[in-house]
Amino acid sequence: MKRTIALLTLLALTPAFAQAPRLTTPEEVARVEVIRRALPAVVKIFGILRDPQTGNEGPTNGSGFFYAPSRIITNYHVVQDLRDISVELFDGRSFPAQVFAVDKGIDIAILTVQGVTAPAQLSFGSSQNLPVGMGLVVIGSPFGQRNLSSYGILAGTGPTAAEKNDLDPEVGAEIGDLLFTDARIVQGNSGGPVLDLQGRVVGVANATLGDLSGVGGVGVAIPGDLVRQSVNDLERFGVPQRGNLGATLLDLGELDPILLGRVGLLSTRGAMIEKVQPGGPAARAGLRQAQRDQRGKLVSLGDIILAVNGRTMRNASEVTQTIARFRPGDRVNLTIWRNGRRLDVSLTMIARR
Repeated sequence: MKRTIALLTLLALTPAFAQAPRLTTPEEVARVEVIRRALPAVVKIFGILRDPQTGNEGPTNGSGFFYAPSRIITNYHVVQDLRDISVELFDGRSFPAQVFAVDKGIDIAILTVQGVTAPAQLSFGSSQNLPVGMGLVVIGSPFGQRNLSSYGILAGTGPTAAEKNDLDPEVGAEIGDLLFTDARIVQGNSGGPVLDLQGRVVGVANATLGDLSGVGGVGVAIPGDLVRQSVNDLERFGVPQRGNLGATLLDLGELDPILLGRVGLLSTRGAMIEKVQPGGPAARAGLRQAQRDQRGKLVSLGDIILAVNGRTMRNASEVTQTIARFRPGDRVNLTIWRNGRRLDVSLTMIARR
């Protein structure tokens, strides 16, 4: 009996710092629980990459997460030209993986993992109408260190005003509005999940605006609804099914103002059709491409897209991103400028193959 009393007295006198730390707010409790549940679903992706400029090869890494028993979502740019791809689970085990399908237009790829079933899976929540200021959790492998999390708020949504500096400008060209956050998204985080405080994926970490170390920069994420639609398309058809003109475009700002003035255009808002691809929506609608001589000099302008469904377009990127919001079978009205006249043209989106 005396020994029992002595033990109880010892426990009562244990210093406070030896007790389990307390979570003091509902937000803190939610954040810790989201990270605890999500970590087993998040992976580090690594492989060997050849530098296209120097020709040197070396290891590189990114992040991803299980959405199905053997499938992982990541960024396309994480696995672009990557060989010997493997994924490292939260417990340190590694398994080989291969690319199942890619969506270059929104910088998304799906990997199939061999030899293991997902320890956990993440599901998507809606990224529509998210309130600025809501809490966001980012999980991934920044600088190659797996199982790290950061926390911040949704800073805003919308298109990026930053200049693209990619070796491949088509990567992410069809993304419209983005999610911005002050949660740290740095090298190695790309492809990891951005979660709300219910543990749902509302975005996929993609890039940093500003300082690439994440200090003073702004994190950028691809909206979850766009990713989920892409994943459904890739699973069913092998290719995305967003709208596509079937034409290459050129910003009017890249053209000679004198040439634009000759056809009656006083503004550089809009995009010129540089080349029409056979069989695509633009070709079927009779849109005209630019004409160039053997030296590449512009001889005559192609049709110039001024507006899509009545909405004025600023440049080629906005045209591409606006068209991408449509689906096969949707009819789209273009306002174009041809031979000094404004015309309305209707075209129908078709499935990609």
